[in-house]
Amino acid sequence: MPWWAWGVAALAGVGALWRAVVVWPVWTGALLAVGAAGLVLKPGRPAVRRWVRRSVPSGAALRYSLAHLDALDPRDFELAVCSLLRRDGLSAKHVGRAGDKGADVLVVDRSRRRVVVQCKRLRPDRRVGDQDVQRINGTYRHDHGAQFAVIMTTGGFTAAARASGPRYGIHLVDRDALQRWAAQGEPLYRILRVLDAGARRSRWLSRS
Repeated sequence: MPWWAWGVAALAGVGALWRAVVVWPVWTGALLAVGAAGLVLKPGRPAVRRWVRRSVPSGAALRYSLAHLDALDPRDFELAVCSLLRRDGLSAKHVGRAGDKGADVLVVDRSRRRVVVQCKRLRPDRRVGDQDVQRINGTYRHDHGAQFAVIMTTGGFTAAARASGPRYGIHLVDRDALQRWAAQGEPLYRILRVLDAGARRSRWLSRS
């Protein structure tokens, strides 16, 4: 409906409610109280959560060009990565600081897996080496309890890093993959070919 039709409908609804309050104050108050309680208690809470999710603007349109990411300092790059992870529907928290043991962003995905994300804001011609892969391999499971790790960079990876990363459960996102994810909007898990059972389950429930 056009905006003015919604306005007319809203005014009519407010007018009808006001007349009901004047004519039947006790019954109207009781019905409003029952309705409010139903929204707070089950099964009202899931309905409220669905309404809130629909009312919040979608982050699906969030895009960052490589030129924009190249211009960021390391911390702002970490924050941008955190925002993109949330755009994908993942629970992401920025934790990058001194002594973070390789975790710039901590993620809990829809399959309830913990994921460590390390961000390397480099020049396009620079490469992340195998020593960085080895470093995060020594911390992401034992220190953070994560199921796997991701290293993201605005540069690339050495051949040694590309060889060892998959062996240790570490996914590597180079400049080309970053372009697909940040600028073109392709979901990260699709790029990494990671199965997201939680997302598949939610899609099945929405269709049923």
